[in-house]
Amino acid sequence: MTNGLCEILWIKELLKELGYPMEIEIKMYRDNKVAIVIANNLVQHDRTKHVKVDRHFIKQKLNEKTVIFFFCQI
Repeated sequence: MTNGLCEILWIKELLKELGYPMEIEIKMYRDNKVAIVIANNLVQHDRTKHVKVDRHFIKQKLNEKTVIFFFCQI
C-alpha cells in the first residue's frame, strides 16, 4: 500500500507542476480487507509492529483526506 501511495503522490505532484492540480482525494482499491482495517484503525496492536512506519504514513494521508481505500475482490 505504501509503495502504491508513494507512486500516486509522485504523479499528483508531477501533474501539479505541469499545471493540472488534483484537489480530489485519491481512491485506491485493495483486495486485502485486513490491510484496509489496519490503515483505518486508530489503535496500534502488537501484531502490527513490523508495519509501524508505513502505517503512520498511510494514516497521515488518510487524516489529510489525500487518499481513501476501497475493497475490491479479485
